[in-house]
Amino acid sequence: MDVFLPVIRHDLDIGVGFRVQASIAEGGKIVQRSMLNYQHMQQGVPKLWIFFFLIVLGLIIAILTTQPSSSPSIQTSSDAPEATRYATFEQMLELGDNAVYVENQASGSTFVLIGFAVLSQPGFVVIFNDDGGVPGSAVGESNLLPTGGEHLIVPVNEALVDGQVYYAMLYHDDGNGRFREDQDTQVVDSEQSVILMSFLASDESEPESGPVEP
Repeated sequence: MDVFLPVIRHDLDIGVGFRVQASIAEGGKIVQRSMLNYQHMQQGVPKLWIFFFLIVLGLIIAILTTQPSSSPSIQTSSDAPEATRYATFEQMLELGDNAVYVENQASGSTFVLIGFAVLSQPGFVVIFNDDGGVPGSAVGESNLLPTGGEHLIVPVNEALVDGQVYYAMLYHDDGNGRFREDQDTQVVDSEQSVILMSFLASDESEPESGPVEP
């Protein structure tokens, strides 16, 4: 007589993508096998790949849009700095009757060539060295100028140092005909801004010696 034992099957879901099937077979022996849950694979895996794809795509776009250009900007006009100085000189005149124009100077020089100076009353062109981005100490001054002048030579008491910034400033005389920083008046425009122009001492600089027409 044949005896048949009932077979009981249990499906145990142990996570996304896998299912364990347990069967109670003849003699009480348990047989287990694993199989892919294709339904979960079809729903979960594609969404996961799309998610990662969008992240990678976003990173690539961010890198491409934020990467600096490898081509450096090129100065197309060699006299662009002079054009800026001319504009500054003209602005000085618009805001008053005083102005100074000076180009970069040759390092090692013991004088500064002032291209143009305009004074509303007698005064001086004074050269200052740099002190952390502002005028420091006076290192030279012109003779007394009734109204200014063109191509003025201003001697300095120390040779211009290569790579150093200097300032040409205007002062009105107090009446004694000699420059005294603590007695003469620093020239300002109608907006109370100091009249000055900075310049650089460099081995490559050669100030204009011809007519100046700012």
